[in-house]
Amino acid sequence: MVGYRNGLAPALLVMILPLVPAIAQDKSAIARTSDLSAALPAAEWRKVESSVDRGLEWLAKHQQVDGSFPSADAAQPAVTSLAVMAFLSRGHLPESGRYGSQLAKAIDFVLSTQRSRGYFSLLPVNPPATHLTPGQTVHYNHAIAGLMLGEVYGMTTGERSHQIEAALNKALVYHREVQTWEKAVPSDHGGWRYGYPEVKSTSSDMSVTGWALMFLRSARNAEFNVPSQYFDEGLAYVERCYEPDTKQHDKGVFRYRPMASAGPDETPSLSLANTSSAMLTLILGGRHDQPGVAAGVRWLRSRAYPSPWQSSYYYLSTYYSSQAVSQVGGETWNEIFPQISRQLLAEQDADGAWSKAVDNERKFGPGYATSLAILALTPAYQLLPIYQR
Repeated sequence: MVGYRNGLAPALLVMILPLVPAIAQDKSAIARTSDLSAALPAAEWRKVESSVDRGLEWLAKHQQVDGSFPSADAAQPAVTSLAVMAFLSRGHLPESGRYGSQLAKAIDFVLSTQRSRGYFSLLPVNPPATHLTPGQTVHYNHAIAGLMLGEVYGMTTGERSHQIEAALNKALVYHREVQTWEKAVPSDHGGWRYGYPEVKSTSSDMSVTGWALMFLRSARNAEFNVPSQYFDEGLAYVERCYEPDTKQHDKGVFRYRPMASAGPDETPSLSLANTSSAMLTLILGGRHDQPGVAAGVRWLRSRAYPSPWQSSYYYLSTYYSSQAVSQVGGETWNEIFPQISRQLLAEQDADGAWSKAVDNERKFGPGYATSLAILALTPAYQLLPIYQR
């Protein structure tokens, strides 16, 4: 493995050096940083930027003594990792600047959660793997932590950089192990799902697989050794989740699991989260021409973007949707992002947090929703290496 040993990764350096002074001088700098700026007039961009900054201030004020950002323990270190990426998406860097020491402390917390097998989980992972237990959340925690560490690797120096390098190498070995667990049906080959070494999953799902592939993409961007085979197998699984002939196009065009993987009593449901995650994953994997991407674009543009009360996992779905349409760009971005931004600004609390999540998202706490909301509002900055167009 060859990593970035001297400060910032080159792609990020190119973006940050001209942008940081501009942000310091003019909060509407976004209007000059990319062709994504046409989605909103300058006055609305200033509102978005103010919203993001207030959200980051709320996160900073609520960081815990151990470096984590608040969430249910079963969702750690994923939520802390999302919070770190939220700061990065606005141009803040670990080890320097206003939030530098806090980001460094958060990174150290994430590193401290790596277990001997290589996965990241704050809590011990024991049976059963039921909903919102560590056995069910471990691969979300693992993939999201790995994604974040891949993003910050080139932004850190000294001993912390060496620790991240060692952690990622170990994490990637475990990550591939999970991908190659024997599956019960061929259509699940190449994907990831919850489970852990002692209770191996024999299936895959779009939710975990999306995060898993973004972890691989981030690690490869940071020049870790990630063979193309890993991507090819994972992306092939995502493609099998596409449902071109469904009668449920009011719900989306990608399923949680391929139809061929479903048991006799299981409906592998379509949803906004699955559709947007699959679109983003395929685009980042270089498969822009996959029919499901075009179908997803048509589906998103055929209806008003759903409100927080109309979509399960609204904040997660909106993060995926915003990042996906930023990759598509053009009229799709200009049509969808203004709806997303106006909804998110309306949902923000006076103190800067997003706390009105419903259903399962409420259980993860406002740190989770706030981080995802910020990540959904900042694609136009093009500062996170993985999402640069």
